[in-house]
Amino acid sequence: MLFDVISIGNINIDISFYVDKIPEIDYEVLADLGIFHGGAAANFAVAASRLGLKVGIIGCVGNDYFGKKAIEELEKEGVITNFIKIVNEKLTGMVCVIVEKNGNRRMLAYRGANEYLEKVIDEVVNEIPHCRYIQLCNVNKRVLTKVKEKIKEAKISLDPGGRVVELSLNDLEGIDLLLLNEVECKKLTNMNYKEGAYLLSKYVDIIVVKMGEKGAYLFDGNKEIEMPAIKVNVVDTTGAGDAFNAGFITGLIRGLSLEECLHWGIATASLKIQKKGARNGLPNVNELMKFLSY
Repeated sequence: MLFDVISIGNINIDISFYVDKIPEIDYEVLADLGIFHGGAAANFAVAASRLGLKVGIIGCVGNDYFGKKAIEELEKEGVITNFIKIVNEKLTGMVCVIVEKNGNRRMLAYRGANEYLEKVIDEVVNEIPHCRYIQLCNVNKRVLTKVKEKIKEAKISLDPGGRVVELSLNDLEGIDLLLLNEVECKKLTNMNYKEGAYLLSKYVDIIVVKMGEKGAYLFDGNKEIEMPAIKVNVVDTTGAGDAFNAGFITGLIRGLSLEECLHWGIATASLKIQKKGARNGLPNVNELMKFLSY
């Protein structure tokens, strides 16, 4: 079976609190509550599958109610889950998300079963089926290194997330596509996003810097593209980066130009952030094409 993309990384449950303001110490505020399926790798997989790609996922869940539901939800979305490991020693990963009125968020994470991803990669890396892209989502340095060593036929895309602090520039050798936000670019290069992207281009083929309400920036060593955000009503930015990644990579696999890929990424994220939760609002291809023709 030929996959378009295999996503590797976290599978979580998001417990989201929607508040008008962040409480001061020893105070409480009233909140709306939402419980959603999440995790960067799972969010990306669902977003890419809805956009028509053949998607598999490698990750870990606990042997519990939420783990079972996480797998069921992925399968319902058409994602192949054969390489998900069910872990007895830990609960399914969970993230407490505090979302403000402007859609910005703060997060507390329990990694849980996700801690076993390294072990799972060791077990399955030689069995990963043929695919066009491997999407690495917030994985640690050892997983990144193992995948680069073993996977030679597929292109490798990396969104380092919070793990960016573990990486050096040399760790990026062999990466085809680097997707990161402006803060992560600054942490990795100690430069602004344009200077940072230029430096990163010495190690990576394509660099995309996601900048939220300011849009996105791309540099491929020769050409730079800067594209503004699409103005929409922002409800919840949880999963926006994962949605962008899926839109961008879907464009690449479809053979679109880099500018069109950037537009697809921004549009996919723009649709997502209008809904609560990491996956509500993720479009199918027809919905995305309709939005792109606005």
